[in-house]
Amino acid sequence: MLYSDKVFDHFSNPRNVGEIENADGVGEVGNAKCGDIMKMYIKVDGGIISDVKFKTFGCGAAVATSSMATELIKGKS
Repeated sequence: MLYSDKVFDHFSNPRNVGEIENADGVGEVGNAKCGDIMKMYIKVDGGIISDVKFKTFGCGAAVATSSMATELIKGKS
């Protein structure tokens, strides 16, 4: 298998997909070589990331890592 089960799960069932209206922070990055474009939105309450969403257009690894990143940062300061 090219990807681990965890990576494949996040690609097949990405978490936190979408946009946040009136986000406190928005970041966008792209890779010209493979055509991936990733945009992440965060909402911060009391110094804590209370919500995070992403939109990624690209390969399976890009979608999976975006999904994993949202899971890692939610609830962090």
